Amino acid sequence: MSRYYLGLSTSGHDPAFSIVDSRGVVLFAEATERFLQDKRAWGILPDHVSHLEATLAAVVDDADAEYVLATSWRGAKEDLPVQVCDSLLPGAFGEWIRQLQGLSQTRAGSHCRLLLGERLQQPIRHFDHHQCHAANALYSSPFADGLCLVLDGEGEVGAASLFEARDGRLQRLWRSWGPGSLGALYGWLTELCGFSARHGEEWKVMGLAACGEADQVLAEKIASLLVIEEGRLRLAQSETLQARIEEIRRHAWSAGDPLSSRAMLASTSQLVFQRLADQLLETIRRQYPEQGERLILSGGCALNSLYNGSIQHRHGFVAVHVPSAPADDGNAVGAALLAWGQDHPGQGLPHGQASAYLGALIRQADVEALARYSGLHCVTLGEDSAGFVARRLAEGKVIGVARGRAEFGPRALGNRSILADPRSPAMKARINGIVKGREAYRPFAPAIPLELADAWFEQARPSPYMSFALKWREPVRQRVPAVVHQDGTGRLQTVDPQVAPWLHALLHAFQQEAGVPVILNTSFNVMGKPIVHTAHDAIAVLMSTDLDAVLLNDTYLEKTRR
Repeated sequence: MSRYYLGLSTSGHDPAFSIVDSRGVVLFAEATERFLQDKRAWGILPDHVSHLEATLAAVVDDADAEYVLATSWRGAKEDLPVQVCDSLLPGAFGEWIRQLQGLSQTRAGSHCRLLLGERLQQPIRHFDHHQCHAANALYSSPFADGLCLVLDGEGEVGAASLFEARDGRLQRLWRSWGPGSLGALYGWLTELCGFSARHGEEWKVMGLAACGEADQVLAEKIASLLVIEEGRLRLAQSETLQARIEEIRRHAWSAGDPLSSRAMLASTSQLVFQRLADQLLETIRRQYPEQGERLILSGGCALNSLYNGSIQHRHGFVAVHVPSAPADDGNAVGAALLAWGQDHPGQGLPHGQASAYLGALIRQADVEALARYSGLHCVTLGEDSAGFVARRLAEGKVIGVARGRAEFGPRALGNRSILADPRSPAMKARINGIVKGREAYRPFAPAIPLELADAWFEQARPSPYMSFALKWREPVRQRVPAVVHQDGTGRLQTVDPQVAPWLHALLHAFQQEAGVPVILNTSFNVMGKPIVHTAHDAIAVLMSTDLDAVLLNDTYLEKTRR
């Protein structure tokens, strides 16, 4: 009888589930927000019954298979005898998260039991939250040995853990205790900038940071809220903490203030993040000079691509790896792999699996129905679909692509992307204003063939999941202005022909048409909504924005302009 491992992310936000087979291969991983089209899916159980049922039917072909269920927390945070810390984010917000996590953790598997019955093995297995982060990151890491640093908002007892990975095995070296959290601090700074941590708008802080000048005095005051001792994070002493917080809050941005003051706060926030994260990495390099040649970075803080891009050359690591889904949705994969590891104690956890294309497919029946009834100009493409799309992009078309398996993680990597020509400075404003409906300062990512990245970026390295913002080489910046950010960086996606053959072919076809092997790549969604999940989601974005066309599998549908 075959056995499968179901991993659930049970944080109460960003729910997701994954399926791992008996070989330790991730067959499927997807965030629940995609299926429901509900951003972050707060309070939703990760094994949503309709989502799970459809996935099992598509992925598992053994009706008699048995299943092991694993969650991404050891227990419910509500059961811990601790007081919610309200020094930074409001206590009501922290208590709400605790309650949602308790709901998700204690009710985990309810839908699995309905669908699987006796084939679901008991008991449910529960794993340490930070260990799940580490196992998930190790799975896609190109190296099995190194140090894995987990930084997030909160784990079971703290917000930072360091593991050593050796031959695919994880050993915790230390963890921090208490409420000191770099993730929580950045969330508070997001609110200080006038954005929403609940909606995950830390991205906006990172994008705006390049447009402002950091206030060094304010940065010192903010950084003093956290104390780092031998890698452990803690809040400053309570007698001085509140006074400092109140002093800093006087700088908070509010509606009506100039954008320049908001940009200053964003730049200052990013500088504080960099200084505190640098202290952690300097400690690690000092503590573990031999093991510390390679770094795996995970947890929600690993989504800070602006900082990630500076780590390798400033801290002397030989290599740095960040997974495609380092935040809590990725822990669905980590939990399933740890359960697999319990049943295979003689083997290390799997690693080196580079593909992030682990999600659902676009239903061809839906595509055919839309081609028949939508009234859009329709072309069924064959083997030269990449060449066809490249020609349309070179003509100035903005095209949504939904083909192949969806990417796991928050970043579109070509299979659920909006693509455009980066050569026009006006293209950024067009997509931001008329397609994405977002702020003009937010940057777009460049996709480029892996083998050509060094000619375009300084200190280029593999960046398959847009995890690193790197400096463009000065002579080529003016050739692709729509994907060059204010500070001269780009959050690049390097495209490996073995992992993403269609996108790689598209980039080379576009180079033949336009003279540059770079395409603007942004997520296929409108502001406030998750990335599209179905063909109907894609058509809804097409018809409600200034998008020109969509490619659904190999069917091209274009608006007929009046």
